[in-house]
Amino acid sequence: YSGIEDDVLLAGNGDVKSDVDLVPAKEKSRIVVLGCGCYRIGSSVEFDWCSVSCIKTLRSLGHEAIVINCNPETVSTDFDESDRLYFEELSHEVVMDITELEQPAGVVVSVGGQTPNNLAMGLHKNGIQVLGTHVDSIDMCENRFRFSKLCDSLGIDQPEWAEFTTVEEAFHFAKRSGFPCLVRPSYVLSGAAMRVVD
Repeated sequence: YSGIEDDVLLAGNGDVKSDVDLVPAKEKSRIVVLGCGCYRIGSSVEFDWCSVSCIKTLRSLGHEAIVINCNPETVSTDFDESDRLYFEELSHEVVMDITELEQPAGVVVSVGGQTPNNLAMGLHKNGIQVLGTHVDSIDMCENRFRFSKLCDSLGIDQPEWAEFTTVEEAFHFAKRSGFPCLVRPSYVLSGAAMRVVD
C-alpha cells in the first residue's frame, strides 16, 4: 500500500495529524478538489467520475491534486488517484481547515455535486479562490427566484411558479394554477426531493 503516507486525517479539534511534508509547493500549484461525499440521488457515481477526471486533468497539467472526500466506495478516494487525500467530511469547517494547511491556488467545487456546491458561497466569503463557475452564477442557477429573474431578463418563457415555505401557501398556489404541479426545492441539482402533485 505505497500511497498511505499521502493520506492525512484531521483530529476532532481541527489539529492535523500528518507525516506528510507540507512545505509550500514551488514548482506546482496545489488545487483542492471536493468529491461527492456519500452517494445519494443527485450526488452519485457520475460526480465521482467528474472528480476523477478533474484530478487526472490537473495532474496532467502539472498541478498537485488534493482530494477531500469521505466515501470509501468512490474511485476518487483510491490512494493512488491524487497527490494527497483527506478522507474527511465535506463541511465548511473541514474544508477551511484543510485549505489553511495546504494553501492551495484554488478549490474546485463544480465536479462533486450538490454538497460541494453548497459550500461554494461560504468558501468564497472566506477568501478561498473557487475555480471554475463563479459562485454568484452557481447561486443564480440554484436559487429559484434568481433563476426566474434571469429567464425573464433573457425573454425565456417559464411556467407559473411561486416561492413558499408552508403547506398552506403551496396548496393555495396549486389550487390557483391547477394540477399537476411540480414541487421542487432550491439548491438541489437533481430531482432530489422533487415531487409531481396531482
